[in-house]
Amino acid sequence: MAAFLPKNTTSLAKPTKQQRPTIKLVLKISIGLLLLFIISLMFPSTASIEITYKVGAVWSENDLISPFSFPILKDQKQYEAEVEEAKSKVYKVFILDKQIAVAQLAHFKSILSDLKAFINIQKQSKIQFSENDSVRLKEIYSKYSNLLTEYNLKILGRNFNWVEIETGLSLQLKEVFDRGVLDQKYKSIANNYIALRKGTVEVILPATNYYDLDTALQKIDYKIFEKFGENNLSSFLVQLVPLVLKANVIYSSTETGKLIAAAAEMVPRTLGYVAHNERIVSKHERITYETKLKLESLHQAKAEQQGGKTPISERLGVILQVAVILMLYSIYLYLFRKRIFHDNSKLLLISIVILMQVTFAYISTKLDSSVSLQYLIFIPASAMLLTIIFDSRVAYYGTVVMAFLIAGVRGNDYELALASLVAGALAAYTVRDIRQRTQIFRSMVFIFVGYALSITAFGLQRGEIFISILQDYGFALANAIFSPVLTYGLLIFFERSFKITTDLTLVELTDPNHPLLRMLREKTPGTYHHSMMIGNLAEAAADAINANTVLARVGAYYHDIGKTIKPEYFAENEFQKKSRHQKLTPRMSARIIIMHVKEGIETAREYSLPEAVIDFIPQHHGTTRISFFFDKALKLAAAGKTRDEVRDEDYRYPGPKPQSKETAIVMLADIVEAYTRTLSEFTPERLEAAIDDRIKMRFIEGQLDECYLTLRDLTKIKEAFLKILIGTYHQRIKYPEQIVKEEIPEATINEAENLPDNSKQEGV
Repeated sequence: MAAFLPKNTTSLAKPTKQQRPTIKLVLKISIGLLLLFIISLMFPSTASIEITYKVGAVWSENDLISPFSFPILKDQKQYEAEVEEAKSKVYKVFILDKQIAVAQLAHFKSILSDLKAFINIQKQSKIQFSENDSVRLKEIYSKYSNLLTEYNLKILGRNFNWVEIETGLSLQLKEVFDRGVLDQKYKSIANNYIALRKGTVEVILPATNYYDLDTALQKIDYKIFEKFGENNLSSFLVQLVPLVLKANVIYSSTETGKLIAAAAEMVPRTLGYVAHNERIVSKHERITYETKLKLESLHQAKAEQQGGKTPISERLGVILQVAVILMLYSIYLYLFRKRIFHDNSKLLLISIVILMQVTFAYISTKLDSSVSLQYLIFIPASAMLLTIIFDSRVAYYGTVVMAFLIAGVRGNDYELALASLVAGALAAYTVRDIRQRTQIFRSMVFIFVGYALSITAFGLQRGEIFISILQDYGFALANAIFSPVLTYGLLIFFERSFKITTDLTLVELTDPNHPLLRMLREKTPGTYHHSMMIGNLAEAAADAINANTVLARVGAYYHDIGKTIKPEYFAENEFQKKSRHQKLTPRMSARIIIMHVKEGIETAREYSLPEAVIDFIPQHHGTTRISFFFDKALKLAAAGKTRDEVRDEDYRYPGPKPQSKETAIVMLADIVEAYTRTLSEFTPERLEAAIDDRIKMRFIEGQLDECYLTLRDLTKIKEAFLKILIGTYHQRIKYPEQIVKEEIPEATINEAENLPDNSKQEGV
């Protein structure tokens, strides 16, 4: 019997082997404690909570008296701005290095000496040219290869007065070095002033008192052309100068850094102090900028007294606060959504959704920004996810919990809590009856309206300027746009990761072109039309008792897909006069009929149908008996035509009984639709009596004991069935030809009674 059961109904068939209730309880507690611990870590300290009062708000608590004296600290941003301003006023420190000029002038003479030697060696005849001369040439060329081009060698080959060149150029270099050459360009020096270090003090001088490398080169180049004229020699000397010229007024980053640090330390951190027992703010007094600084300074002083550590009592208070909020949601789930409460995977999913929003809130507190990042906490996305995956009530209570938690993480931000609650509730409202994934995006307008109303209300209350309110609108609009996108992406992730069956997934399964429905239509046309009719009945009945209408319809569509394996053994698909069951024993016929349940489950899993839909395959039969073949077996045994023992279990479906309202509705729709098609008279009274009789039969058999249907529900289901069937079998005017046909003797019509008519049990 167990072989016929779907995976998620094994525990129902074998209650002695439930999923280890102790382990499930431990996992449930672990999920709750882990969520409690992580959220508690994200809550700020008391100081951080209290300093979130905004300028312009009214102090609603009692007068705040200073418990001790403390300094009034400047606003952190203001202090940092003043420090930066002080640093910017510090002049760069430069040090004059006199040895550089001496070294570079000596280097210049060395270059000229090498060049003269290079020219002289080249002018020697081959007879006088020695190996040492060759080595010397290579050495000089390697040092000045960029300078000793073929063109420059021709210039140097002429007879020049080298003494005049050396004297004149040395004089120009010395003149530049004496004035000083900075190792930084003018444009990199702020305020165009430098601090020249002389001993232990700095002298502030204009940067233009010195050359930078560019102006020094221009100065020497000008003097060269002035002295030697516009000729090739001057061009060569201009190329020579960069090899000699070097900055001798050197920037000292170390000394400058010391001055910058000293300037920063000189900026005062405080604006004054508050004395012991001094009133900081009075009740109903409007908070000013100065009051806000005092509040921030008081809590900073408290934190310093505590050594920067959060007291254990405060941390316990936070844990208790979070526990109370989560407990309210847990109580709701336990009382009104027991299936969710007892399913650890669904609790884990809800925990992830809640934790995701708390994390967004925590990140928003850590980002240093002056804009309203709190409106980028995507509470509406979580509200829509919970609505689509579960229902709107679970989503609404979840939104309330998330609003409280993110407000706590943001420092008891009542404004954010209300705005998030309004936007989240409207978002849940927009997707409560979702049938297509694209409907997610229609919630954008509602989300923005929810945030905009709250932003406007609080903005008018505080008297904020229009630009500030408009900025908040911008972030609310971004939230309204990205929340549906986030919902769409996460929904696919949750559906696959947690094997969740949403209404969106179910609606996609109603597509007539689905491979299974197409196969059902082609191989078993009778069963297909029977399933479609049951779908109409089940949807109407589910709507009448507030059950899941989409699940009921989809379950009805796929409940008999096992018949596609051996369609010829089911009467609604038989197109021959003789039934195949006439050649089989009753026990074999019953086994073939029962096998369609197991084959249906295997086929459904092969096509990856959700478990919620697979449940309909065994549960719509429950543990009912195939009476026709059972009675036939008893008659054959009584007549002595068979020696086989007639066992009741050989003729019963393996079950389980319907475990949900939806599967029970399909069971009732199945038997009612099959039975009403055997009626010869379709009057409302006859249909009502037939429906009432079939429902009572299943009720008396105990097939409805495990599905939570009430007698009131059964009455509503009967009324829904009756309405649909009256519309289907409505009375038509009888024409003469019809009257003649209906007067055919009843015995002729009922000749088929000799066939194995299992329609009353099979819906065929």
